[in-house]
Amino acid sequence: MENSKYFKSVVKGTLGTIILSFIGISLLSLLMTKLVFSKGIFNMIYVIISLCSISLGAIIGARKNEAKGWFVGFGVALGYYVVLFILSSSFSGEITFKLFDLTKLVIALSVGTLAGMLGINL
Repeated sequence: MENSKYFKSVVKGTLGTIILSFIGISLLSLLMTKLVFSKGIFNMIYVIISLCSISLGAIIGARKNEAKGWFVGFGVALGYYVVLFILSSSFSGEITFKLFDLTKLVIALSVGTLAGMLGINL
């Protein structure tokens, strides 16, 4: 029963993260029709959207699980990263995992874990 509740919490948090990212990226796309961003600014905004989405998704999942928020947050961040990795690999046509990807993964897992701990206490 415990594993089922954990899995449902992670799935709910990951879906929330994906939906929030989609909304954030859609708003960024609309903004980009009116404004021109440099590549560096665009990447920074994209990272902020992703990290905010991971944080909110981890909080959602941890609140649903009601225990082990750090573990749920870790699972949510990992699930989100795997979905994004699969999508980006399918769009680019190649599967590559470079040092930059490892750095993004570590940051995502750290943020998810911390947000999960926060989500338990809210």
